[in-house]
Amino acid sequence: MSTILQNLGYDSQLDTFIQSHDLADFEIGRVIRESKQKYIIKTQLGNFNGQISGKLMHEAKSRADYPAVGDWVAIKQMEEREAIIHEILPRKTIIERQAIGRFGKKQTIAANVDTAFVLQDIAHDFNLNRLDRLIAIGFASKIQPVVILTKIDVEEKSELADKAAQIKKRFTDIPILFLSNKSMEGFSAIQQLIEYGKTYCFIGASGAGKSTLINNLVGEKVMLTKSLREKSNKGQHTTSHRELFILKDSGILIDTPGMRELGIAESYKTLEATFEIIFTLSESCKYSDCTHLIEPGCAVRLALENNEIDQSYYDNFHKMKEEQNQFELNKKGIKDKKMIKKIKADSKYKKSRR
Repeated sequence: MSTILQNLGYDSQLDTFIQSHDLADFEIGRVIRESKQKYIIKTQLGNFNGQISGKLMHEAKSRADYPAVGDWVAIKQMEEREAIIHEILPRKTIIERQAIGRFGKKQTIAANVDTAFVLQDIAHDFNLNRLDRLIAIGFASKIQPVVILTKIDVEEKSELADKAAQIKKRFTDIPILFLSNKSMEGFSAIQQLIEYGKTYCFIGASGAGKSTLINNLVGEKVMLTKSLREKSNKGQHTTSHRELFILKDSGILIDTPGMRELGIAESYKTLEATFEIIFTLSESCKYSDCTHLIEPGCAVRLALENNEIDQSYYDNFHKMKEEQNQFELNKKGIKDKKMIKKIKADSKYKKSRR
């Protein structure tokens, strides 16, 4: 096994698959950049511009069957630095979200990720509901999320402690790190988490500091960064593609476009992991099928009334639950007008009861 492939995270499982599936005659590489179905693949022979084969395109049932950044692929070289992608090797993990404006469809963010660094600007754009959604993406992919709160140099220490406490109230087992990309406070703690051969994905809204952190970790300016808009303090979109970077004698980093609008595109277990407190409380509800809306003897609503859980946490649970149910209906292609009418009526009724 070449050092280049090892640096990319190549392991014995991939080697076993290649040997058992007659892929020895193909060049193996990892997708390090994807933009509008154009790919750059890094191999032990160097980088290649890649496009998928007609067979792979024909067999793809959805966009999830196309290569993504982080994928291991089998390629055949055509012309100099041009190659055809013939097969996507089995994915260890895949990060997905609902495709924006395409109901019932998924958008692949990255593949074969070990840890998701979830970044949020604690000074200008702190939003617990969005944090729920970002963390849910990690749980849906069975990937360990780590929260990184950025811009700590412009926030009072008391505010930092208060906001961290709000997150810990929702997520008791998720690590929380603090970072200033200006003073570099907290930077070494992030460096120490990154292991050789492991892949780390950075997700968060534009302006959260993902690109600056990646530049600092790589040690050079590989990502374009822009300052916050003066009036709104909202980040400008600086990344329109997904890209992978290899740290020297360390791990692999994947940057993603800023994600402000997030739709949940996974099973009920995603909600169960994200809203663990609500699901634990529900075991004490009077009814096993309690919706936690109007039923008597609801342990969740009792906890809400006693300020044991936040109103925003409770509201976000119901909102994401409705979105996930709607996604499943759209995915199944349900067209029945009566059912759609009932879903909308139920949704309006639930909102009126909150």
